[in-house]
Amino acid sequence: MPGEAHVPLLPVTPEERVQGTFDCERTVLVVGRTVTSTARLLEAVRFFRNDFRVKPVFTVNGTSKYSAGARRLLESAGVEEVVPWSEVGDLHYALALSASENIDFDDLRGPSVVLPHGIGFNKWVPDPATGGTRLAGLPPVSALRTGRVRLVLSHPAQERQLLEVCPEVAGRTAVTGDPTYDQLRAALPLRRRYRRELGLDGRKLVLLSSTWRSESELGRWRTLPLELLAALPADEYQVALVIHPNVWSWYGSGVVRNWFSDALDAGLLLVPPHRGWHAALVAAHVVVGDHGSVSLYAAALGKPLLLAAFGAEHVAGSPIEALGRTADHLDPRADLREQVEHRLGDHDPDRFAGLAAEVFAHVGEAETRLRELLYRELGLAPPPGSAPLLRPPDVEESPQRVTAFDTFTAFTAPDALALWRYPAVARTRWEADEHRPSTAVRHLAVDEDERNLHRPHQAAVYARHAPAGRSAAAAWTADALEALPGARVTAAATSTGCVARVRNGPLVEVTADADALVLASAVHGCVLDRSVTDRTLTVRAGARSWSVRLAVVRD
Repeated sequence: MPGEAHVPLLPVTPEERVQGTFDCERTVLVVGRTVTSTARLLEAVRFFRNDFRVKPVFTVNGTSKYSAGARRLLESAGVEEVVPWSEVGDLHYALALSASENIDFDDLRGPSVVLPHGIGFNKWVPDPATGGTRLAGLPPVSALRTGRVRLVLSHPAQERQLLEVCPEVAGRTAVTGDPTYDQLRAALPLRRRYRRELGLDGRKLVLLSSTWRSESELGRWRTLPLELLAALPADEYQVALVIHPNVWSWYGSGVVRNWFSDALDAGLLLVPPHRGWHAALVAAHVVVGDHGSVSLYAAALGKPLLLAAFGAEHVAGSPIEALGRTADHLDPRADLREQVEHRLGDHDPDRFAGLAAEVFAHVGEAETRLRELLYRELGLAPPPGSAPLLRPPDVEESPQRVTAFDTFTAFTAPDALALWRYPAVARTRWEADEHRPSTAVRHLAVDEDERNLHRPHQAAVYARHAPAGRSAAAAWTADALEALPGARVTAAATSTGCVARVRNGPLVEVTADADALVLASAVHGCVLDRSVTDRTLTVRAGARSWSVRLAVVRD
């Protein structure tokens, strides 16, 4: 309005950048460094929700080769302004908040709180200052000696561990518990919701989790996702993969997806690096991991766990080292499906309860304790009410629809047909031990949307997924049989099921609420059984079953 003073939409000076257009009492300098630590900080900002007294200001200490990924993450999270590190010295802030022990503490003024970005202090890393090694997660002695750095721990045992190697840490720690563990634990009753959102439909979720570097799961066993997809029937299992954010940051999404292109075609759910791993872990029926934090979270949550790799960089006597000694390991020379199903069937959810008690203190209180610590460092009283414990976000990704299956059919009763289907792209590279009746007969079933142009010419069953009218569907099946001399059955979806055509046989109208490729494979099973006639049968694939009506019609 006329006469009003102009208020800039964005701060333009260091002081204005801190103060902005509201009279904020305190500014928190949020210091990112790597993708992993920045993701943890974005989660921690929730402790200042709804509090106009506190303003977070973001910066990136670009001392890591993964710092560029941290900036991209902040941008994708809606952080419109990131203060250059060179201007941090001109800012006035009450508290610096980081989730990395490797930031340049010398450039910071006032108190700093360092949050963990994993679980505990479980591995040794090179120490450039001394030429030796130090515990990952432990800030430099020079920073601790200033008395301005406070390190957040999840259990008193970690304080005792740190004191043995670094006396300077005395009085510079705060044991709050682990908010991430509390969040995961509180979300367990929602596992059916997460499974529904993932579209499991009765299938079991096998979650692979790999940390980074050469001793990780993928560093040791890069073909594991595809081998599991080859071994586990697609109608019984969904395979998902969580990869450490540093891998995504260093190589980029395009490279990572290209590495797993066959696995993605086979239905692998590749969980995005920053949002979704919590939900995937809660939903998982079994976890296949390594020495990364996700494995320890899985064990503490009572999930069935198999270790596919375990690095030697862990600290002797640490919880992760104990997990490596006591958890079952996945044997690449043995039947993968048998090992997964054994772990599912022979599972004690309290197996690692003792280990969890040594890692996580103040269970159920971590959100409140950490918020109280942050506000105490700020010199403010926390807002009234309890700290929010937010539901983990859903997995913002869906697996690709598999369009070619190595399929087996067998009649288990006169009117009961069972199907076992495996993604063809995985089976062409990895054969697996079979778990089905010896009477099962094999064929290749291919959808019209299949990208590999060789497969339609190899298919015994060829189907169209998109529904069409009955006459159009019948015409399509005739054209497909003519175009693909090797096909025995072609089928096109309709609003009530599909129309299937048998080479040198009848046209069949199939009524069922099922995918055309499933119904076409069922018709193929009847062809081999020489029982293509008017009939009703039960078709089962994994946990799903359908009542399927076959009616032979005139063309």
